[in-house]
Amino acid sequence: MPRTFAVFRGYSIKLARNALFCSTLFAGTVLAFQQAEADDVNWRQFEGTSIVWAYDIHPYADAVAAQLPEFERLTGIKVAPELYPDDAYWNKLTIQLSTKSPSWDVVGTGIQPAWDLAPGQLLEPLDGYLNDPKLTAPSYDYKDFFPALRNALTWKVKEGQIEPGSGHVWAIPHGFENIQLFYRKDILDKYGIKVPTTPPEMSDACAKLKAADPTITPLGVRGVRFWSSIHTAAISIAKSYGVHDFVLKDGHLDTGLDSPESITFHKDYVDMIKKCAAPSFANDNWYQVVDGISSGRTAMAIDSNMFGFWNDVAGKPASGKIAFAPPLHAPNDKNFESNIWIWSLAMNAASKKKGAAWLFIQWATSKQVELNGATAGKLVNSPRASTWTDEAWLEYAAKPEFNNFVDTFKAVQGRAELAFTARVGFAEAMNAWAVAMQKMVNGADVKATLTELASEIRSSM
Repeated sequence: MPRTFAVFRGYSIKLARNALFCSTLFAGTVLAFQQAEADDVNWRQFEGTSIVWAYDIHPYADAVAAQLPEFERLTGIKVAPELYPDDAYWNKLTIQLSTKSPSWDVVGTGIQPAWDLAPGQLLEPLDGYLNDPKLTAPSYDYKDFFPALRNALTWKVKEGQIEPGSGHVWAIPHGFENIQLFYRKDILDKYGIKVPTTPPEMSDACAKLKAADPTITPLGVRGVRFWSSIHTAAISIAKSYGVHDFVLKDGHLDTGLDSPESITFHKDYVDMIKKCAAPSFANDNWYQVVDGISSGRTAMAIDSNMFGFWNDVAGKPASGKIAFAPPLHAPNDKNFESNIWIWSLAMNAASKKKGAAWLFIQWATSKQVELNGATAGKLVNSPRASTWTDEAWLEYAAKPEFNNFVDTFKAVQGRAELAFTARVGFAEAMNAWAVAMQKMVNGADVKATLTELASEIRSSM
C-alpha cells in the first residue's frame, strides 16, 4: 500500500550502517552474481544502455538500490533510480505513463493502479519476456512466486474492463503485504486480555482495556476518506462475513455492499470502531497505526503485517513486545480472510529500452536479490516461496524480538488473496465506501447509509 518514507528514514539509515547488514548483503550479491554468470542468458546483451527506475521512497526500494552496483557490474547497464515521496510518486506515475513519456523505463506499482493503467496500453505485457529463453534465465523460476500474487497480476483487458484469471502478466511481484492483527504482548499480558478473534470479542477486549487504563487506545485502524482505509482491516474482515464489493447478477456486475451480509458486518465493525479506535479515527492513516503500536499508546492494530515487524527491532522501545495473529473473522465463521497488496515492478509501454528494462526487472525480483533484501531487514515479505524456506531468512526472522512473525505469516498466507474485484475505476467506488464508513461511525444509520452507497456506486457503473 502506498506509504511515506519519513517514518522509516531513521531506521533505514541505521540499518544501512550496520556492519552485519553490509557483510550479509555482500555475500548475497556475490552469490547472485555467480548464479547469473552461470545462466544461459546473455546478461550483457544490452551493455552500455542506461535506464530509469521510478519507485516510491520506501525500504523495499532500499532493498534493491543497495544491490544496484552488482546489477551494473553483471550487465553493463546503468540504472538511474528516481525515488519520490508517496504523495508525489503516484501522481507522477499517472502523468508519466498517460502522456506516454519514455523517460521512465521501469516503475513500481500496485495491483489497483495497474488496473487503471493497463487498458490504455500504458504498461508493457511481460509474458512474452518471461517466455523468451534469450531474455529470461532458466533459474528465474516464475512459478516460485506465491500463486495468489501471480494470479492477481494476470488478466486480460476486454472492452475496457479487467477480466482476471488468464491473459497477460502485467507486473512482477517485488514485495507484498497480507493483513494481520498485531498487538503489544506486554499490554495484553498486563491486563489479562485474550487476543480477540472476532469484532464482538474485540469490542469486549477494548472495554476491559479502557477500564484498566484509559490512556491506552485499544485498537489502531485506518479511517481516512480514501480506499486505503478499506483495503486493510475492513475488506479482510468483511470477506469472512460473506461481503463482496461487486457480484455478478444475471450476467452483469453489481455491488454487494447493500446485501444482508454487508449490513451485519458493518453493524459489528462500526460498533467495534466506536468502542476501540482513537477519537482521531477519521484522520488516521497507516503511519498513525504504526506509531501507536510501536510507542505503546495503542494496544492492538489491524493492518499490514510488516508494520509490526519493522517496529519490533533491537534497540527500539517495542523490541520483543509486538506479536502477530490472524485478522478478525465473523462470529459464525471459523475461517479468517486476509487481503493482499502487492508491490510490483512493471515496464512503461513507451520505454525505448525494453530489453534492458526487462533484465533489470528480472534481476531485481530474482531469488537471490529478494533473499538479500529480506535478510537485510528491508524486504519483510518476500513474494517468493523459496525465501520462506531459506535458512538465512528463517534464522534472521527467528530472532526473539520478532516473536511469532514467521509462524503467523505462514498461517495467514494460506488464506491470503486479493479481496477486491478487479475493475477499472476501482478507486472511485472504494473511496465512496470509505466516506460511508465515516458517516456510520459518526452515527448515521447503517442500512440507510449502505443503501445510499450502493445507489451511488450503481449510478457510476
